[in-house]
Amino acid sequence: MKNKKNLLYVLVSLLLFVVIALVYCAPVLSGKSVIQPDIVNYKGSAQEMLTYQDKTGENVYWSDAMFGGMPTYQTGAKYSFDVIKTIDGAFRFLPRPADYIFLLFTGFFILGLTVFKNWKYALVGSIFFAFGSYYFELIAAGHNGKLHTIGYFAPLIAGILLLYRKKYISGFVLTTLFMGLQLQANHIQMTFYLFLAMLIFAIVQFFDSLKKKELPDFLKSSALVVIAVIIAAGLNANRLLSTYEYSKETTRGKSEMTLLKKNSNGLDHDYITQWSYGKLETLNLFIPNLMGGGSQTNPDDLKNYTSKLQDTQYSLGNDEFNQQVYQAIANQPRSAYWGDQPGTSGPAYQGAVVVFLFIIGLFMVRGKYATYKKWLLGATLLSIILAWGKNLPFITNLFIDYFPMYDKFRAVSSILVIAEFTMPFLAILTLYYFFNSEESEEFKKKVLYFAGGGTVAVLIIFYLFGGMLFPFATESDKMMSEQFLGAIQQANPNAVGFWDGMIKQLDEALIEDRIQMFKSDTLRTLIFVLLTLGFLLAYQLKYIKNATIVVLTIGALALIDGMTVNKRYLNEDNFVSKYIVDNPFPTELSPRLETEATNNNHVAQIAYKIPLNKMLSEISKQDKSHFRVYNTVLSTFNEAGTSYFVPSIGGYHAAKLGKYQDVVDIYFSQDPRLKQYGVKDETGLINVLNMMNTKYIIHGDVTQPEVQKNPTALGSAWFTSAIKWTENANDEILAINSTPINNTVILRKDLVADKNLKIAADSTATIQLVDYSPMKMTYKSKSNTDQIAVFSEIYYPHGWTATIDGKEVPIEKANYVLRAVPVSKGEHTIIFEFKPQVISTGNMITIIANILLLIVVAGGIYLSYKKCSQKDDSTLATEKA
Repeated sequence: MKNKKNLLYVLVSLLLFVVIALVYCAPVLSGKSVIQPDIVNYKGSAQEMLTYQDKTGENVYWSDAMFGGMPTYQTGAKYSFDVIKTIDGAFRFLPRPADYIFLLFTGFFILGLTVFKNWKYALVGSIFFAFGSYYFELIAAGHNGKLHTIGYFAPLIAGILLLYRKKYISGFVLTTLFMGLQLQANHIQMTFYLFLAMLIFAIVQFFDSLKKKELPDFLKSSALVVIAVIIAAGLNANRLLSTYEYSKETTRGKSEMTLLKKNSNGLDHDYITQWSYGKLETLNLFIPNLMGGGSQTNPDDLKNYTSKLQDTQYSLGNDEFNQQVYQAIANQPRSAYWGDQPGTSGPAYQGAVVVFLFIIGLFMVRGKYATYKKWLLGATLLSIILAWGKNLPFITNLFIDYFPMYDKFRAVSSILVIAEFTMPFLAILTLYYFFNSEESEEFKKKVLYFAGGGTVAVLIIFYLFGGMLFPFATESDKMMSEQFLGAIQQANPNAVGFWDGMIKQLDEALIEDRIQMFKSDTLRTLIFVLLTLGFLLAYQLKYIKNATIVVLTIGALALIDGMTVNKRYLNEDNFVSKYIVDNPFPTELSPRLETEATNNNHVAQIAYKIPLNKMLSEISKQDKSHFRVYNTVLSTFNEAGTSYFVPSIGGYHAAKLGKYQDVVDIYFSQDPRLKQYGVKDETGLINVLNMMNTKYIIHGDVTQPEVQKNPTALGSAWFTSAIKWTENANDEILAINSTPINNTVILRKDLVADKNLKIAADSTATIQLVDYSPMKMTYKSKSNTDQIAVFSEIYYPHGWTATIDGKEVPIEKANYVLRAVPVSKGEHTIIFEFKPQVISTGNMITIIANILLLIVVAGGIYLSYKKCSQKDDSTLATEKA
């Protein structure tokens, strides 16, 4: 009877998760979808791949849409025998983004049931975890892969914990399944961060096993974890092997070009730590608007600044110069955010209730639970310290330089995802311990009075004196003011004194807005803390005798806390017509689009680009040849809208091919350091555009774009009559700047298969592309002499084969990033095909792993059935509430 009742509560909890997710994302019930900037870019980058997949019915693993061409392994490639992806779909049956919210809930619920065997704590713990604001900011931005991976953190850890508690059957099944699902979500950075957290767990568990003389059990559990991970990796062999192979060629891999780089084995330190959390900013976990919230501030939060700006305008009269200065200042967006990062969509707020219980738990939880507390505290501290990045350079540089793989990932602030898991876990463990441990009443009261009272006291001090304790100003504020005054000094020195005073008043008004936001959210946090503390004391002092009421009430407080803050970052404004989400690159302004654009800024940004989209669409319709476009209207290397219509030399992706990025750095960045290497004008840039077959250049602005045809683009392929030999990567890339690439090919001596290449000029020689698809290109050539053919296709050392008249020939790396093939005189058919061996190998491994998964699950069910009559003693403690 009890089991049936618990099952009923579990089902009700799961239903509640569905309801909460759908209520939060209520617009999806009326046919709307969330508009996500990163997903819009994904649609642009994946369009060519999807088109050819629909046309051929085959998986496409190479696309020419972005950056001159790249594998699709990280841009939506599909894989055969992908059973684990089908299983993932069963967990995410709700419409997006409700599916991700539900996944966060249910994942932690599985962990809660595993640890506590009590639906109440599993339910409340799920609320603690799932309503961290960072997750909703990820949804708003479109970082779906990151959130997807995080969603499987908790159930994977549930499996691992079961293994170390000697529940080998259920632990092994859960670990294998959820490790496979997490790897399927395909965000290696998040999985790596979870590995760091579990490394802390393993260390703590190891010493605990030594102390208890249970080292053999520790080794057995660890071995089973390793085996489970191996099977899970096998389930994802295609995506893991292809990603690993690809990563070596990306900006994450080793670079031979060292002209501008400090770290040749991975990402540069500055790039890795560009988004570093400030030390004080860490308090955002507890007080959401401590640092002003997100970089894009709601005008309603800048009332003092707006009012002062209006007062300034009224005081200017009709003076034309002052009015111009005012317009320049008024048009410069100001932000309430005053943290250390270059920008942020919002704080990593984990919840006032959660952080408060985490603090209480540091003092209260002990005894048999000390191992968990040590792990959770250690992982939390590691997360916070590493998130500081360049603000704690000694530790950060140690990890970048010496910890394997750490230098492959950027945006160190995102490692706070560890704390965003460990803090809710310790918070719910604290609640469980408070109601179910054998601790004395006096001890519990003492912790609540001192730890709870101390937290309240700190918040009161913040509220009363925060305006004097913290600066609320940034270096960028100072620089902006100095730039305005510098411009005024040059244009009208007599106005400097007036505007110096005005700008100071505006800066003071901005600081006052920041202080008010800080005080408002500090008071908000204080109220939630007092309510939580009050309910715990009320139970302890016997004013409330039902523990379930207290637990669920605290869960409700956390839900209200999380919902109200998260609505700042993901709300109704993020939901638009599903048609617009599915078609984010319109070429005509329909009545529906015009109406929605009037009421929604996200749609307005889509509609704003219609003239540019229309031009790109026209180019695609009118020119059916194979070519590329250089779009200077938008940020060339940070947008993929162009790629939706035509192949682009730009694009948007965090893991670009390293050699291509080298070319971008040298010839597109205009870095002043390059002058010492002879890169002083646009000669190199023009050569790059020509050899990339950049047939069209788009310039002007979004509303009035102009297209310029590039008459010197070299086409899909061309013959050369001379060779420029280079010694190393630096010489090779710099040679682009000074070599007549229309008739000279740049080759590296140490990379060419045939060092005795002989070529002779033939003015009548021709080569042309006669058939194109992303993974197969066919060329016809004719010449009277031996030639070297250079192709405007990106060189990638894995998977590509070249044949001449059916006979395979080596592909040479030419002009630093392109392909070249020696071609003998006569008429020939040259075919390039992309047949990555890594996919074939991955298919075979995946099939084997799928069989093993079936055996694991079936074996687990069978063995569990045999033991079902045995008493299940996996609960951590004797439960009282």
